[in-house]
Amino acid sequence: MSETLPRSTRRELQFAQGAAIGFSHRWEGGQYCSILTPAGIVGCGIYDLETAAEFGQAVAIARGTPARPLCEPEDLFEARIVGATPQAEALGIKPGMTGREAAERMLAAKPAPGGRAAEAEPPLRVRAIDHVTLVVADLERSRAFYCGILGMVEVVRPGFSFPGLWFQAGSTQIHLILAHDKTPAPGHPLPPAHVPAGRVFHFAFEVSDARRAYEVLRARGVRVRGEPQLRPDGCVQVFCHDPDGHVVEIFHRP
Repeated sequence: MSETLPRSTRRELQFAQGAAIGFSHRWEGGQYCSILTPAGIVGCGIYDLETAAEFGQAVAIARGTPARPLCEPEDLFEARIVGATPQAEALGIKPGMTGREAAERMLAAKPAPGGRAAEAEPPLRVRAIDHVTLVVADLERSRAFYCGILGMVEVVRPGFSFPGLWFQAGSTQIHLILAHDKTPAPGHPLPPAHVPAGRVFHFAFEVSDARRAYEVLRARGVRVRGEPQLRPDGCVQVFCHDPDGHVVEIFHRP
């Protein structure tokens, strides 16, 4: 390493939910990094979760590898969380999500400027979206869309008494049920054509490049609602319809 050691740096990091401070500390033969938010810390494996939990702190950690060490706070963005204190878990942070997702959860938990944090714990705290269930008219047609175009992975479905398919989308699943006499019509109610897609029932999937996704969707004959556009948080989004008319948002983070 050509740079002079030891060194310690800090800088502001921008997230969809606000700003945090990134720290990097390096010395001969060692390093650690962290992202400091108003609610807690996302850091590398140097942090002791047991001690942090004892003091009521929300801390989530990721671990690097020799090939991909965690040296700078940006290295935590795509690193996978491997542990969290109960206080961090209460914010919806769990192993498997990325450091960026964990930081976003912590930033979302901060009180609004000039406001106060909630005085009482809510009776329930949702940890994550587990799955979305849709009624469809043709399972093979939907498999071609969700797996063949969106690149999801089909997973084993329990032996229900009615037909359907399950797909994995990151940490969330899409559950499809084949329409029968006890289900509503597929895609019902469909949004009126004149209503913006973002203002009706829809679900969103994150991709690496929404603009490229837009071109792929059009080339594959998928019905697209408008061109890619910026969300107020800086994300690029595009809307399309699945084979049964459900509105799907495809987006990427800046």
